[in-house]
Amino acid sequence: MNQLVSSTLCVLFLCAVGCAKKDPRPMRTEPWLAQPSASAATSSDAARPLTRYALSERSVIRFEVPIKRGSLSGELTRVAGDLELDLADLTRSRGSVRADLDSLVIHAASRAIEAALLERARLALELAPDAGGPTAIASFELTALEDASPTQIEPSPERDADAPFTRRARGTAVGNLLLHGFRLTRRAPLEVEFGFGRDRLVPRNVVIRSRTPFVISLETHGIHASAAEGDATKAHPSGPSAAREARVSVELYGTKVD
Repeated sequence: MNQLVSSTLCVLFLCAVGCAKKDPRPMRTEPWLAQPSASAATSSDAARPLTRYALSERSVIRFEVPIKRGSLSGELTRVAGDLELDLADLTRSRGSVRADLDSLVIHAASRAIEAALLERARLALELAPDAGGPTAIASFELTALEDASPTQIEPSPERDADAPFTRRARGTAVGNLLLHGFRLTRRAPLEVEFGFGRDRLVPRNVVIRSRTPFVISLETHGIHASAAEGDATKAHPSGPSAAREARVSVELYGTKVD
């Protein structure tokens, strides 16, 4: 009887300790976990046609990092991806955007400071020091498009059939952002331009732009900048070592895949 009571008290104690633990910080994950499983798509989804667009080399991702005395800005210039848009119901649209972190560019007052900031940023992102290393990618997997307005893209009018025509929509992209080995859900307010050509039923091109930047916490993604010995920005208290977040906006150009 005493042994039974002791065992029961031990179990209750372990449960209480487990309940008192705080939620763990996000752990680094692997890129393949962001891919939806084949069973995730329902048969009704598969039956409905989607229009596919491939992102062109004109696509760019821009960012600003607020600091004590203003902000630092830069961009990622090698961006690729695919979009699958349901023109009859934009909320069903899906897609993937990938950015090569080695295409990182930072703008500053002088080339010396730009080079120092870029070196610091590459160290914080743990990028390979030489071009022969593995490619580091940041990605965003679109899982939902909320608050789409309108939800349906109508064909362009028949009048002036040879003239370009544009329709517009807006919404909030929801998806998984994978950056520096950490994957978290992010929301991004977007506006989309649908450009029609000779085909008056289906847009030939799409242009996606941020309505407002979305915020990325650098600490949450394990990105910590620190001044290196001899760093040209070391003496500046407004340097990126004080940065806590980045404000990101996109400009994506897609062409219909025939």
